[in-house]
Amino acid sequence: MENLYFYPTLTEELRERAGFSVSAFGFSYFYDDEYRDLKQKGKNTVKLEDSWESWKIETDGLHLKREITIEYPEVLYGEKGLACKGAIIGTCIIWTNKTLTQMGTILPALEFNSGAIRYVVFEHDFKPGEIKGDLELETILYIKKPAEEVLPEEERLINDSGVNVGVLDVCRLDFGSIYMDFPIQEVNSKQQPLWWLEIGDWTDPRQDLFNEDNLCLYLNSAYDCCPKVGDVIKNSDVLIEIVATAYTMIFQKIMEMECLSQTVNDVDLEPGSISKIMFYFWSGCDTPIDTSSVERMHKTIWLNVAAMLNGGDEV
Repeated sequence: MENLYFYPTLTEELRERAGFSVSAFGFSYFYDDEYRDLKQKGKNTVKLEDSWESWKIETDGLHLKREITIEYPEVLYGEKGLACKGAIIGTCIIWTNKTLTQMGTILPALEFNSGAIRYVVFEHDFKPGEIKGDLELETILYIKKPAEEVLPEEERLINDSGVNVGVLDVCRLDFGSIYMDFPIQEVNSKQQPLWWLEIGDWTDPRQDLFNEDNLCLYLNSAYDCCPKVGDVIKNSDVLIEIVATAYTMIFQKIMEMECLSQTVNDVDLEPGSISKIMFYFWSGCDTPIDTSSVERMHKTIWLNVAAMLNGGDEV
């Protein structure tokens, strides 16, 4: 359900009239006295790749930068705008890290006017260990300073400090590889299958932890077609099939325990629980998962796993 506001907020028409230009986020990390750029892959959910293959969010942190230009900022003020003429509209980024259940605000590193044009520059460092697993970045406009006087024609406008008056965009990042969400054990035995998923005796997936005590994915490196050995992916196609089938099995058990609705709607889920991890997967899917049958569920899960492991490319 979309948010309901009782005061004017940013519309596409107003955004165009104000001449907003919002750059894409640039992501990098600091190493050996320089910033190394990270490549972005994906659409709704972005994954970051390091050409040096050394970056890890937990140990290297993350540097972000973006620039915003407003050609006609005066359009945002007055009777047909978002704020009273005497107010000041600010821009900030609200960040949320669901894995560690924390959030914060990033203020501009630089703001200045060149003639009538407004320039806003964001630059921020997340320190190693500060965030983990995921990151949502919501860039918004807000009332930075209310007007001392509200004109009669401006009474419909909000004039309270800190109130959100418009969302410019939302960027979602996933720092984990989808297969790494699973507790994985490697075996080497020709007397065992290529792979299997052991599911424990769950009491309640909304509370039971997503760890080896409750489920574990086994990959058998005795076979040449084993898709992953150590940190090396040898066959992404086979890995996609395995992960998609494993997710289908987990969702099946959640459905059998009548916990699907709470799982996909994030209702009363303990941090780190099986249902919480599955909610993250569900909410990160570009293609809606069809649970009307096992066959349709497996097919739609496969489409999403393929997109995630292939970095959002066409499959």
